Amino acid sequence: MPNYPVANPKVIQRAREILALNPVILDTETTGIGPGDLICEISIVDVDGNALYDHLVNPGRPIPPESSAVHGITDADVAGEPRWPELWPEIEGILKNRAIGIYNADFDMRLLRQTNQAYKLPWTLTMDQSFCVMKLFAAYYGEWNPRYNGFNSQKLEFAGKICNLTEKNTHHAIDDARLTAELLQYLAKA
Repeated sequence: MPNYPVANPKVIQRAREILALNPVILDTETTGIGPGDLICEISIVDVDGNALYDHLVNPGRPIPPESSAVHGITDADVAGEPRWPELWPEIEGILKNRAIGIYNADFDMRLLRQTNQAYKLPWTLTMDQSFCVMKLFAAYYGEWNPRYNGFNSQKLEFAGKICNLTEKNTHHAIDDARLTAELLQYLAKA
């Protein structure tokens, strides 16, 4: 049984290449994980963890208690906050033509697109703008799953602990974006 992390040199090189693109790091919190769910918090940081954007979003519908139990955001928290169409122009301006790092990029990009579709806003980002820090860490950690012929994904909290990072996984978008930025920096220096 191998000791983890395995730390493949190709992963470290890829992390360095990504950092050279000067990406932004994004995280969202949502009303749930389904096809009708919406964003209720979004944060974007630079690779040093400096906040570029951090906002609660009124999803215009109740946040289910099971979602609030994960991220702590309640209907009362978002009651006076703007709706997505008011926030999207600024968010789009930050993200357009930038590399976007996300821990579980497939999920957050889907929720960004899904939230835009719910408000009939044009989708101007491209999927190739995003890269998945979760997949990068999975390859770095190196736990192979022969059943799926790929590396096992790990939770962000686990990645932070294994790499002894200072930021914590709190399920608040700003903290998780900062932890993802710190993790990317760590992988590039490994």
